[in-house]
Amino acid sequence: MFFHCRNLLCAAFYMTLLLASSSYASEFMLTFDDGPLPGATDKVLQALSGIRGDDGQPVRAGFFLLGDVPESALARRKYFSPYEMWGEKGSIAAHPELVNKILTGGHLVGNHSTRHAWFRWPWLSDKEAVLEEIAAWEKLAANLLDPAVPRLFRPPYLVDTPAVRQAAAEAGYQVVMGVSSGDAAPLATPYAIVERVSGILNKWDSAVPCVLVFHDTRPATQQSLAEIVGALQARGFRLVHFDPARLAVRSNGDAHLDRLPGS
Repeated sequence: MFFHCRNLLCAAFYMTLLLASSSYASEFMLTFDDGPLPGATDKVLQALSGIRGDDGQPVRAGFFLLGDVPESALARRKYFSPYEMWGEKGSIAAHPELVNKILTGGHLVGNHSTRHAWFRWPWLSDKEAVLEEIAAWEKLAANLLDPAVPRLFRPPYLVDTPAVRQAAAEAGYQVVMGVSSGDAAPLATPYAIVERVSGILNKWDSAVPCVLVFHDTRPATQQSLAEIVGALQARGFRLVHFDPARLAVRSNGDAHLDRLPGS
């Protein structure tokens, strides 16, 4: 009788822990960088149409798009980081129809610079260079975006410098950083992404949802987004809509700066 009661008490105790942990399960949002790219962005949009958020509705994501990435290797070398793997990049200038498709799906669009600029290059590191990248992007997107929507900026490679912050604030943008999902790593697999993100969310102790950074240009994301998100939800993590208003804005104007390196 004693052992039976003890087992029941243990079961009740662990059930209480389980319910408590699920009540405070980490929330996460989905964002995608480096589009719009045909054969990539449209696959991600198709996957998103079948993914439900915590409220049961099709999830809304954020897409941080590039304006007009140079095509030549020499020109790219001027802007891309020294460790860039030369993956495919999108372009608003070349594919405006995909921007419309993103917006029609109910998602938000943000500025990811014009040329995927690494703002640590000496010739790109000052406020004026950052402002030029932001302004050139705005000219390309002006006829596609509603001026009433939030003005969002995410610097490529998640580079966070005083010049980036100052330029974004001067241009009237909310800086939205995030945590890398790991999908940009060479030979990234859905399993590796799920394990990495699960480790991040298990330790997430902020009331602000974790903003995950994916890339619609990466094969693992294009092919397995629904499976990746489903696996995270099955582990008890809560998918919520991308909503910049929910992100913590600090005194320096940045939103959600807690992250791991790499984007």
